[in-house]
Amino acid sequence: MKIVVSAIKVASVIALFLIGFFFSDLTDFVKSHIAPSIPFEDTCQLSSHVCSKDNVNITLEKDTLTPLEPSSITVNWPNSDADKILLSLQGLDMEMGTPIFQLHKTGNQTYKGEILLPICTQNTMTWVGTISDGSNSVAISLKAIQ
Repeated sequence: MKIVVSAIKVASVIALFLIGFFFSDLTDFVKSHIAPSIPFEDTCQLSSHVCSKDNVNITLEKDTLTPLEPSSITVNWPNSDADKILLSLQGLDMEMGTPIFQLHKTGNQTYKGEILLPICTQNTMTWVGTISDGSNSVAISLKAIQ
């Protein structure tokens, strides 16, 4: 019995040593999977003015969105035959989940939908994400203010 208890203690000490040794690598790994993988500088910053990237034109109803208030978005995507496109967002400043919105085709290469962002504890929040037609995607960002 004493051998089993001693073996467990030794294994625990070794496990703690390994966790401590690799702690910085583990935290970097976790941060890379929690933090948005899209650099803010590479995004099309959405507003009421047309943002063009990779021949895709995107326009929001407002320059800044307000959480829990729907706002329309219009995307003109030439050469896309998709019936709908998906908009996926992640909070840049804090983890807020990954809201996904569908934009439906309304006309020739035009898609429309609504964005309804969750409420946040911060007064301002920057969101980054992508708009995808299934085969191509465009990196986007937008600002929300309470």
